[in-house]
Amino acid sequence: MTQSTSHKFYIVEEAEYGVLPAAAQFVEVPITGTTLGLTKNATQANTIRSDRQIADYRDGTQQIGGDIKAELQWQTIDMLLEASVCGSWDTDTLKSGTARRSFSILRHFTTLSGSDKPYQLYSGIELNNINIQLGTEGVTSATFSAIGKSVEVMADLPQGAVLNATAQIPAFDSFSGQVTEGGNNLAIATELGFTLENGIEPRFVIGSNETIRPSIGLSNLTGTLGVYFENHALLEKFLNGENSDISFSMADPQGNQYIVKVPNLRYTGGQPDVEGTGAIIVSLPFQGLFSETDKTNLVIERKAKV
Repeated sequence: MTQSTSHKFYIVEEAEYGVLPAAAQFVEVPITGTTLGLTKNATQANTIRSDRQIADYRDGTQQIGGDIKAELQWQTIDMLLEASVCGSWDTDTLKSGTARRSFSILRHFTTLSGSDKPYQLYSGIELNNINIQLGTEGVTSATFSAIGKSVEVMADLPQGAVLNATAQIPAFDSFSGQVTEGGNNLAIATELGFTLENGIEPRFVIGSNETIRPSIGLSNLTGTLGVYFENHALLEKFLNGENSDISFSMADPQGNQYIVKVPNLRYTGGQPDVEGTGAIIVSLPFQGLFSETDKTNLVIERKAKV
C-alpha cells in the first residue's frame, strides 16, 4: 500500500523544452500536496449501427496539468517562485518578467518495488500561475498551477540522474510580519492573497498528440485585501478610482524574511456588508498594474537573518 508519507517530489530545470538534462541533478521540493497528472481528449465513432453499439474509441490530444502545493520556506521553493513569475533572482530581488523556464519533475513512491515502477517522470512542466494566501492563523501557503507535455512511468531512475534531498526548514507564518498599504502600516488587515496568472496555453499540431512549447499571455496579477471596517480611507480609494500599493512581510522562526510588494494597483470593489452581529470586514479585490518605478507588477525580496 502506498501512502502520501512515502511520496517524494523532485525537480530539475530543462535546458531544452520537454527534454530531461543529461545526468540530471534533481532537487527535492517539500510539498504539501499535488494533483499533477495526465488528461486526454478523446473521440469515439459516430457510425450508426443497427445494434446501437459504439465500435471505436480513440485517445486524442493530451497534456499534463494540476497543482503543486507548498508552505513558504526559506529558499526551498525559490526555483518555483522564480519560474511562476517568469523572472530571475537578482541577488535577493525577484520581479515578474518574461523569462520562461520548463522543468522535468520526478515523483517517487518509495514503498513501490522496481517491478511496480515507483517513478513518474514528467517533462515540459511550466508554471502557469501562483497563488499565495495570508490569514490570521497558520503558515503561509503557496499553490502553483502547472502545464506540461508528457509523463512516463519508470522502474528505475533515469540514467545518470541524482536525487538531492532538502533539509526540513520551519515555514513562514503571518504572526511575525506586517502589511503596509499606501506606505502606511495596516494593522487592521484580516486576510491578503494574490494570484499571478501567465496565460500559458498548449499548442497542438497535426502529427502529434503532445503540445509543442505552449504560448504565453499577459502577466495578470489580481488579489484581495480584507480589513476591519474602521474608516472610509480604503473604500474612498476604490470609490475615487485612486491607485495605491501593498506590501507584506513574513518571517520564519529563524528570522529570515520574504517581502512581497505590489507596487501599483487599483481596487476593483469594496463595500461594508453587514451580516449577523460580528465585526464588519471589508473585502477589497484589486488589480495589479505595471509600475514605472519598479518596472514590473510584482516584487519579491528575501532577507536572511542578520
